[in-house]
Amino acid sequence: MTEDPKDALASIREAREGVTGTLTYPVGWDFAYGAICGLMVASQGLPTPWAMLALVIALAGLAISVQWWRNRVGWWVSGYSPKRARWVAIGLAVILIALMGLSIWGKHAGMVWMPLATGAAGFVSAIIGGRLWMHVWKRELSEAQG
Repeated sequence: MTEDPKDALASIREAREGVTGTLTYPVGWDFAYGAICGLMVASQGLPTPWAMLALVIALAGLAISVQWWRNRVGWWVSGYSPKRARWVAIGLAVILIALMGLSIWGKHAGMVWMPLATGAAGFVSAIIGGRLWMHVWKRELSEAQG
């Protein structure tokens, strides 16, 4: 017995609507993600033993965040997989990499305050970029339902 195509499409639409409903998360998530990205950026300008330690902590924080999200909603979407939202993720990556380069430059120029400045900029950029990515991704998902 074949299923009616209209029923199949309605089922897909319902599943997509269910996905966006599970995507409400506490604002603390934004601050945690911002702190992780800020630490990753700042770590590049820290003295040698601290740079590696801070980077390891940031990467562990990222892994824990992914696991937390998977446990909470049951799945994880790479920031680079949806078409339009991908460009938000790429833009954020470019900003964070540029800030890392600035942090490294500041380290070699003797600017001990540079990791604080670039880390703070990375923190804010990650919060804005994460929210923008989620907005674009949700919009893309809802447009695909149409």
